[in-house]
Amino acid sequence: MKTARIILLFPLAFFRLLFILSVSAIVVVIGWIWLKLFGFSRKLQNWSMRTWGKSILFVCGIKISRNEIPDTAHFILMPNHRSYLDIFIVAALTPASFVAKAELKNWPFLKTGARLTNTIFVTRSELQSLISTMNKIKTSVNNGIPVALFPEGTSYKGPLTRPFKNGSFKIAADSGIPLIPMAIHFKDENDAWIDDDTFVGHFFRQLSKPVTRVKIRYGKPLTNSDYKILQKVTREQIDTMLKEIISGAW
Repeated sequence: MKTARIILLFPLAFFRLLFILSVSAIVVVIGWIWLKLFGFSRKLQNWSMRTWGKSILFVCGIKISRNEIPDTAHFILMPNHRSYLDIFIVAALTPASFVAKAELKNWPFLKTGARLTNTIFVTRSELQSLISTMNKIKTSVNNGIPVALFPEGTSYKGPLTRPFKNGSFKIAADSGIPLIPMAIHFKDENDAWIDDDTFVGHFFRQLSKPVTRVKIRYGKPLTNSDYKILQKVTREQIDTMLKEIISGAW
């Protein structure tokens, strides 16, 4: 039955994939013109991320239930990581800059797209790059553009979180920038994109269904000069929110 549904709705997933590519190209072209005429600004970054994210969520049938993010001007967003869909969700709801692997800037449109969205690239094996990343995060947040980091380092099926990486918490602890934990939970656990599953295979299986339901919950801003404590409390808060979502308490 499931295989028959996928085959039947294959055109829907194909249309959605074409739309993602098309809207990405359109946003990059319009953003590039904007960039050449007026230069980079928070307004450009915000428009690029929200337009891109909201358009994709709408066409892909992503239905979100959420609370309101705390009213904090400067922060680092810390979501758990389930899927590539998380990126569209963050872009649409909280248009932050992302920290991404340096290899990704060679992808089509991504070099220009990174300039529009203030993406911060890091070569994790190079110490100088990590120091540069820390400085770029501080600069972005101080300029009113929050930064989103996935502390697990890779996607994870759950139901809760996997151990967090240290680096992002050291940056937050040393700089005194507040962290806002973010819990992301998909109603269908198969929406998680993990292990060796290919993007195309996963996309056509999961995005062939008309609607994908997601619950989002933002936690309270956290600060601490000890990165280990900050890391522990952040993970505890995200896991608690995930438990409440899964149990139906929220």
